[in-house]
Amino acid sequence: MSHPWTLVKLGIGVAALVAMCSACKSEPLDRPIKTTPVNTGAGSLEATRRMLEGTWTLASMEAVDTAGTHRPVKASGQLQYDAYGNMTVAGVIEDEMVKGRVVLDYKGKIIIDPGTKRFYPSDLVSDRPVAPGQLPSGSLDKVRSYELSPGSFVVTYTDDMGKVIAVAKWRR
Repeated sequence: MSHPWTLVKLGIGVAALVAMCSACKSEPLDRPIKTTPVNTGAGSLEATRRMLEGTWTLASMEAVDTAGTHRPVKASGQLQYDAYGNMTVAGVIEDEMVKGRVVLDYKGKIIIDPGTKRFYPSDLVSDRPVAPGQLPSGSLDKVRSYELSPGSFVVTYTDDMGKVIAVAKWRR
């Protein structure tokens, strides 16, 4: 049988251990990683994303023929871009010649290159190896050039040869 003093000593030891542990200052288990500040200046990716964020309404669309002539197209739509890089475009093109060449229906993440003022879907895939920062060959019809200001977002659509086929002007 245990001696009563052994139980008392054990109880005092446990109480002391609990008191010591509760007096310790808690700290995060992981330390933050030191990184460089995010560039938020004019022309940066972050500034472009912030300016693009929100809801846009299609103000006008023009088809561009092989001679480079712009012709108005009857179309309507809305574009939304969120803080997480997701773009949703829902629109209707009533011109049969343009309808099959330009799509106003997209939902997903986009990759923005503010240096070249182009964007494209992040789910763009290729069966050939592609170097980082380069687009898969034959994917130019998925790349959009843009001009962005606080109240205007102009998107230029190209075909798979890189020729301009349409220009959409979006407004807040």
